Amino acid sequence: MRLLSKILWFLAFLVATFCWMVLFEHGFSVESFTRGVSEELKEMTAKVTGGTAVESPAVEPVVTPEAPAAKKPGA
Repeated sequence: MRLLSKILWFLAFLVATFCWMVLFEHGFSVESFTRGVSEELKEMTAKVTGGTAVESPAVEPVVTPEAPAAKKPGA
């Protein structure tokens, strides 16, 4: 029973580490996390099976327009 406990703790550690890594590499939003999990799982299965990972299209960064410069008082 003690061995089962150790195995379960080790599996929980692996899952938590995987989730933490995905969050930091792909972003802290739910959409980024789900997309990142699927990408990382595809890469892991490709490494295990010896296949090639399918590259997903790059996500384009959102560009926000800059606000016009504020006028200084008294100028």
